[in-house]
Amino acid sequence: MIAFEPGVLGEAASFLASVYCGILIGFVYDVFYLFRLPFKNPWLIGVIDILYYICAACMAAAAMLYINCGTFRLYIYLAIGSGILLYVCFPHRLMKLGVEKFTKKQLHRKQ
Repeated sequence: MIAFEPGVLGEAASFLASVYCGILIGFVYDVFYLFRLPFKNPWLIGVIDILYYICAACMAAAAMLYINCGTFRLYIYLAIGSGILLYVCFPHRLMKLGVEKFTKKQLHRKQ
């Protein structure tokens, strides 16, 4: 367990650790996104999505236990959500553009 100091500094450290967890959850989304690309079957894509949600929930729960012993704090959930949004706004867009360029190159090679 992380031993955060009590008080404002400890709460700030908890907040930043939660933002980091959200960024990791966003990265895991991209990994699952790459797994989904070759499949066209909606049922299989649904199963992959459910696996992602289970993985993300486990990551968030583990982070909550690790950061503050599972104590419910609304700002922790908001921090995880803001970390996901930070990832979606910046690195996810770059990764998605790279994947799209790569797949277009592969399609042109096959033709």
